Amino acid sequence: MRRDDPHAARIHKRSFDKQQAVEQLTRETDKWHDWNRNGKTEISYTFNTHAQRFNEAQKRDARRSMQSWSDVANLDFTENGRQAEGRLSFGVSSQVDTAVGFFPGQFWSSGNTLYNPSRVTRHDLTHEIGHTLGLTHPGHYDGWTGASAPAHVQDSRAHSVMSYFDAEHCGKQLGEPPKAPMMDDISAVQKRYGANHHIRREDNTYGFNSNSGRDYYSLENHRDSAAFCIWDGAGNDTLDVSGYGNDQVINLRAGSFSDVGGLRGNVSIARDCAIENAIGGSGHDALIGNDAANRLTGGGGADRLRGGRGADTFVYKRASDSTPEAPDEIMDLSTGVDKMDLRGLENEANAHLKLVTAFTGRAGETIVSFDPAINRYFVAIDLTGTGKPSFRVNSTQLIKPKDILVN
Repeated sequence: MRRDDPHAARIHKRSFDKQQAVEQLTRETDKWHDWNRNGKTEISYTFNTHAQRFNEAQKRDARRSMQSWSDVANLDFTENGRQAEGRLSFGVSSQVDTAVGFFPGQFWSSGNTLYNPSRVTRHDLTHEIGHTLGLTHPGHYDGWTGASAPAHVQDSRAHSVMSYFDAEHCGKQLGEPPKAPMMDDISAVQKRYGANHHIRREDNTYGFNSNSGRDYYSLENHRDSAAFCIWDGAGNDTLDVSGYGNDQVINLRAGSFSDVGGLRGNVSIARDCAIENAIGGSGHDALIGNDAANRLTGGGGADRLRGGRGADTFVYKRASDSTPEAPDEIMDLSTGVDKMDLRGLENEANAHLKLVTAFTGRAGETIVSFDPAINRYFVAIDLTGTGKPSFRVNSTQLIKPKDILVN
């Protein structure tokens, strides 16, 4: 989390960097230890069999919450494991108002979690499991003393599933409480147990068209609310928010937050995590790349695309992605390094692009030039043979024909 986070509202609180945020979440607590030194801390979990017990749906949610922690850190949860280095139990009790989880240690209660029957939710499960792993709240408060105000700017659920506070106080907005560890939680649990670099090492997509195998990383339609922080092991990966029509900000930089689906700062990318590609929606989006070789697909609307330092590719699949009436603007195209991929336009129009200096009414005619009226370079294409452009992209930097990929 950068101190200059554009989402941070002026709440007259301190803004924490990574080290400070991690120290807050791990202060004065112990952890389970990898005594056999096999690279994973093995935790045995049980479901209490008292009169009030977890039903099958609640057990499924508990397993998914445990999985969300082991996805990001070197943890291995085994039901009724015999040779474990830590323990975790799940119980239901009307004696607790909400839910409670006990820190690791040698006490009889260590690793226990209890839930009021009305509070066995994914968010509460993930939160209480976090306590059993040695994570505390971002501020000096608990379920008994409560808290009236956040301790610092990052004391919110946009940064930590361990926080009591909604995201609005720091300028962010979530549509629902997070189901999995968020950015500061991931950093904290990785400091305690090491980062899991073995998870999702293939090419993965997060958001729409997801193949992540995790429900909180998967969006089905525009009514779905995104609230997640991406952690990925390797591969060439994509953040796909194409199903939304809102104006969005999609930021691929590690440790950054994105505004997705009409919300603010609700999707983030974990520190030390590389996501290479972004796909925007039908609104006027801003796509921000990182130092990798990014593929940025703005989709419909007048988008602003900034690739960053890598050899980036700006992808256009159909004429409606960037029209003369609402053209995209590429902010940092580096000629000879970055590319514009227009092969999808050729396929859509069933015409080959041909460089010309003026339109003559043939489909595929392409002008690459400079527009002094707006002080921008541009690519304009007649894809219909009307003698007028049906596609246009503007650029703040020089575009040469060699920068364009065609069939």
